[in-house]
Amino acid sequence: MIDRRRILTKIVQSFSVVGIFFAGYPFIKSSSIFKDRQHELEIDLTDLSVNKVKEVSWLGRPVIIVRRSKKEIAAINARKTLLKDPLSDFSVQPSFAKNNSRSIREDIFVVFGNCTHLGCIVKSRLTPGESRFNCPCHDSKFDGAGRVFSNAVAPRNLEVPNYFFISKNTLLLTASK
Repeated sequence: MIDRRRILTKIVQSFSVVGIFFAGYPFIKSSSIFKDRQHELEIDLTDLSVNKVKEVSWLGRPVIIVRRSKKEIAAINARKTLLKDPLSDFSVQPSFAKNNSRSIREDIFVVFGNCTHLGCIVKSRLTPGESRFNCPCHDSKFDGAGRVFSNAVAPRNLEVPNYFFISKNTLLLTASK
């Protein structure tokens, strides 16, 4: 004969296990084991040629990646006047970007594409002249290292995200410092 009590007990136990899983899933997902990888983005740079721009979205913000020419690198290293913060003392950037090029490698520049004035998305010029990045909202201009010119409305240089190179042509954006 069918033991109804045993069947009902098994059904209740099964629903309890499923309920505990669904109730605990957000806590498991937010643990430090999973948190590190969800705030990283791997970017392949093999298709990025000199003076070209690659734009990606990361953490809800635009990220601009530029492969600079030797001419642009020389202009960045030579330019010290007409900049608000030429040494990037008052800018948001990781410690590795505290140099003239504001990057790990001089030929690759990675920057958040938000102007430091009101957060408008800056436009990158494909053929860099005096300014490489321009803010369309209030016409702030930035050089090839994301440093703001002294006559601009923007108060600080463009923000450099934390990143490192996995290989010669692959970089990893990461939120951890």
